[in-house]
Amino acid sequence: MAKKTHIYDITMSNGEKFKDIRMKGSISSNYSGVVNDFIPVETSEGQTVELGKYQMVKAELVGIHE
Repeated sequence: MAKKTHIYDITMSNGEKFKDIRMKGSISSNYSGVVNDFIPVETSEGQTVELGKYQMVKAELVGIHE
């Protein structure tokens, strides 16, 4: 079974905002452990960026796609 794509608006501790960030599966199930300090995500333009998980202050779920 393929994971659904979750779309988030993410706010970082420095106030920077990333809109329409896409990832396979939910952010809480994929990155709940201490192993992943950087989270690779895809922007709405298709660019892959890595966000520091300890710098995120808010991840608002915008939508889920099949």
